[in-house]
Amino acid sequence: MKKLGVVACIVGAFACGGGSKGKNPSTTPPTTSSPPTGTTETPAAVQDKPAEPPAAKTLFERLGGKPAITAVVAEFVARTTTDDKIKDRFFNVDADKLKELLVEFVCMATGGGCQYTGRDMATTHGGMDLSDDEFNALAGDLVGALDKFKVPEKEKGELLAPIAALQPQIVAPKDKLEKQKIDQAKLDAVTKFAATQKDPEVQRLLAMAVTAGGRGQRNYAEQLFTRAEMIAGPKALAKVATTFRAGAPERITTPTKKMEDKGAQPLVVGKDDEAEAPKPKTPKVGMLHGSIKIDGKAPQGLGVVMLFPAKGGYAKRTAKQRVIEQRDKTFLPHVMAVPVGSTVSFPNFDTIYHNVFSLSKAKAFDLGMYKSGDTRDVKFDKPGIVRLGCNLHASMSAYLIVVDAPHYVVVDSDGTYSFKALAPGKYKVQAWHEPSGEPYMTEVDVKEGDNAQDLDLKAGSTVNPDKFGNAR
Repeated sequence: MKKLGVVACIVGAFACGGGSKGKNPSTTPPTTSSPPTGTTETPAAVQDKPAEPPAAKTLFERLGGKPAITAVVAEFVARTTTDDKIKDRFFNVDADKLKELLVEFVCMATGGGCQYTGRDMATTHGGMDLSDDEFNALAGDLVGALDKFKVPEKEKGELLAPIAALQPQIVAPKDKLEKQKIDQAKLDAVTKFAATQKDPEVQRLLAMAVTAGGRGQRNYAEQLFTRAEMIAGPKALAKVATTFRAGAPERITTPTKKMEDKGAQPLVVGKDDEAEAPKPKTPKVGMLHGSIKIDGKAPQGLGVVMLFPAKGGYAKRTAKQRVIEQRDKTFLPHVMAVPVGSTVSFPNFDTIYHNVFSLSKAKAFDLGMYKSGDTRDVKFDKPGIVRLGCNLHASMSAYLIVVDAPHYVVVDSDGTYSFKALAPGKYKVQAWHEPSGEPYMTEVDVKEGDNAQDLDLKAGSTVNPDKFGNAR
């Protein structure tokens, strides 16, 4: 593979001479006092035609195309993953996938016609709370990679300008970081404690956690502390754990278990559980169907509708053993409905580390950070909506609806729901949908035969918090 500077020199418009200027001898007609043979043009009309200037080359072409960009990206990633100022940000990154996406991004941004298949910059860096210092370290590593391949200043400037423009989308606001700073006295105590540790990597990670906590990168500081804990063990670092975990939900520390990957889970689970619902004891049967709206509009996403006989006295549904997996940086199922008392396993089937947490009133918990093939279980013994997140990947979310109703169905993607076998009578209705807030409550009188009831819910908060409750 040729070095980028050499390739840029070959293809650059200013390099290695370029095309001929002025007349093109092969196309210039003779200038005589008589018309050329076979024409009717007068001598005055016979003029030299200037050669068309060569088409301007794109930045992609001037950089040397995809092979050269790939070489620079490889060098950039190599630098970032070894740079003490920034390398810990790449601890949980698939380096090969990162290089692939960066090549796509640079190719697209420089006019190479590539399609960028990754997430937008704001989504990609959501929840990371990057500082200006870290952004500058990344920029410095990129400049170093470009300089290694002797990229001319003009092309280097054109490449860096749009990347610099992304800084506001990537770096956390200073006022947000200020509010999230960990008390300095507590951080100083961690620094003293770190000196008692024998493992140099544990010392380094604790020092990085202190730096992050002082910057206001509370979430990142806890991740660094967790990495130190994975080396030294929870007991060895228990003395300073609250410095980094205060304000987070209860940490579940039971040993992880192994789980075999038997294929991806479906998008929705609980849709067919109506088959287990109590059957009408009379020959009279009622059906109920309808649609869900949010503030009068058809919503995007999924939901659940629950029915309780108004007179009470219904039997509880049987608890389940279910799975919500982490695969391709996504929770599957995305929506699951289970009866109260059910236990859910949360296996990680990615090659990177994941976390599962919830701040929900029905069940707040934090499963920590664990690797591919590992899982932890959680029993859900209270009804309610449990929003799930991954503290390492802000774009990941899922919903577990813990149900104590004898009848429940998952709302279809088109916003419709349907109960097919109900005893006629009055029912209390609870309905929830992804864009809604607390469950919507109403009543419905189900008569024999078909019944229709549309439900209009109110939109709820769209804040996507980390496990400390900070927006990201």
